[in-house]
Amino acid sequence: MAAVEPAGLDALRSLIGDSIGKHMYDNAVFFADKLVALSGGAPDDVYRLAQAYVFTKQWRRALALLRKHNLSPGEPRFRYLTAKCLAEAQEWDECLSLLGDDVLQVVANADGGGIEGQVGMHAAMQLLKGSVYELQENWPLAARCYTTALKAEPFCAEALDRLVSNHMLSAEEQEGLLRELEPQLRGPNAEWLRLYYRCKLGASEGRNLAAMYVAASDADDGAAGGAADGGAAGAAGSAAPSAAPAA
Repeated sequence: MAAVEPAGLDALRSLIGDSIGKHMYDNAVFFADKLVALSGGAPDDVYRLAQAYVFTKQWRRALALLRKHNLSPGEPRFRYLTAKCLAEAQEWDECLSLLGDDVLQVVANADGGGIEGQVGMHAAMQLLKGSVYELQENWPLAARCYTTALKAEPFCAEALDRLVSNHMLSAEEQEGLLRELEPQLRGPNAEWLRLYYRCKLGASEGRNLAAMYVAASDADDGAAGGAADGGAAGAAGSAAPSAAPAA
């Protein structure tokens, strides 16, 4: 294939990103495939093509691509994408082998404190691993993975939903998890999420908060009604005619 200037490759990358953003996934696959050939199999471009395959649910094509370029056991993003494709292809044992505890510990150490506005790769891997255990109906290990994901990344709300929806924790375990999560959910930007987690994990917290909300709403309505009544009475008094003077 004829050589293309770097600027031309960057234009292709932009086109692929735009196609994905507009849900034109087949278009993204077409141009990403050409980009991989033109760039000589640059890892970032291979990743783009693999992602485009994932968007079109071509799990095995994505696996074949990653293996062809020997990227599946490499850095965490390639390992995670490979494991995701294996899970979707129902190759569960091989998926779990890629997400061993030793590997996840290395990823956790590399994640460090995480990046604001992003779910850490360690949490994402634990969530994926837990979903595979859930499909295998291995509930204790699924619960362990989801709990670890949530502790590693409190904004991994999907892990919380799996735990609660599938009744994987006892009431005592839910209370303990809430106590661990609350210190990480302080601050004005996380207060709403802390209240949500309290409702989900606290046995009686949801009812208490709902009662407080209703009481506060009733109080606000009463105050507004009283002010309106007072205003109306005042207006009526102003509009009433003055008494005629005595003769």
